Amino acid sequence: MERHLHGNFGRGWATLIEMRASVWGALAWVLVGCASPPVAVAPAHLAVATQIVTAGQDTTEPELFKRAQRELLDGDYLAAKRDFELLLKSDPHVEILPAVLFDLGTVYEALGERESAQGAYHVLATKFPALPTSRTALVRCVWIHAALEEWKPLGETGDALLARTDLDPLDRMTALGARGLSRAENGDTDLAMRDVQNGIDMMEDLHIGRTSKLPPAGAQLKFALAETRRVTTERIALQPVGEDFVTKVSMRCQGLLDAQAAYADAMRTTDPQWAMMAGYRLGAMYQKLHRELMSIPPDGFAKNEHQRQIFYGIMHVRYRALLDKALIMLNTTLEVADKVGDKSSWVDRGREQKAQMESTLTEEKATIAKFPFTEEEIEKAIQIMREKAAKDAHH
Repeated sequence: MERHLHGNFGRGWATLIEMRASVWGALAWVLVGCASPPVAVAPAHLAVATQIVTAGQDTTEPELFKRAQRELLDGDYLAAKRDFELLLKSDPHVEILPAVLFDLGTVYEALGERESAQGAYHVLATKFPALPTSRTALVRCVWIHAALEEWKPLGETGDALLARTDLDPLDRMTALGARGLSRAENGDTDLAMRDVQNGIDMMEDLHIGRTSKLPPAGAQLKFALAETRRVTTERIALQPVGEDFVTKVSMRCQGLLDAQAAYADAMRTTDPQWAMMAGYRLGAMYQKLHRELMSIPPDGFAKNEHQRQIFYGIMHVRYRALLDKALIMLNTTLEVADKVGDKSSWVDRGREQKAQMESTLTEEKATIAKFPFTEEEIEKAIQIMREKAAKDAHH
């Protein structure tokens, strides 16, 4: 787990914790009772009240710990960060160390410092695996790894969760979704589908999401299902163009629709992170298929410049619907993000993606406007081609 740590936080504090390893074995029995609540409460008594020098005044470890927790509860995250970090640097007693790590991770998350948060959580889960807060820390790491697209650590965290014996159904769904998503992103779609389907079966057995929005665990499973379908269908290469081109395009479009259904389910969630990720990936999937189709060379279809123009016009008008559909889904997702105040990096990426697609559409229309025929004439030609194809299919 410690390989997930980032920057000075991971290296410095992991070393600090290793220095105290010999003490923890003798005091392990103390830990079970001190860190069970989500935000741990300071012990009533510490054997030694270590003196800590701060910028304003001297204080003791128990006093600083209580102050940091009070700042956390009051939402004064910058002050809480300062004091929890000072506690960690002062080599805190083992009785409060799990709570310091958990609360510091909470503070980092509140401040948007996700890399530091996962560092604190992973240290806690590694050094104090038996504590209930370690389970919660691992669940939180799942959401962070997914948001940062850290697929390998995501799968390892899912494995760590599945190895525990204290998981409730939502925790197990979270772990299966994490491992399944990691496998899908790394190309192992068969094993990914096994994990994802097991998680979805649990969700359906518990009737989760049938009459309400999906919790994060359910949204992750649906997102993982969509990603598994996307990765699978995008393996169907459209080039080189052969006699099976139409069949391949049909298979890609069907796969796109299957993935879209799962993405749409993932967007029906209480967690804006999964909704935004699903909307972005759905738009990117449409955009990718459009890009692949537009990259098909006209060489096998056109012998002169006029025929190349016709080929360009037909291809771009016929498959423009892919970008139109992507923009509809993306705009809907961004509107929801604005309503809930989501300012994550996924929202920024969604806006960039939207701008790219709008620019592509503008360029296509400007190019076709220079041709010696109109878009209306192209659409009529496409309709004639469709009618002829339908007639040929019946004979």
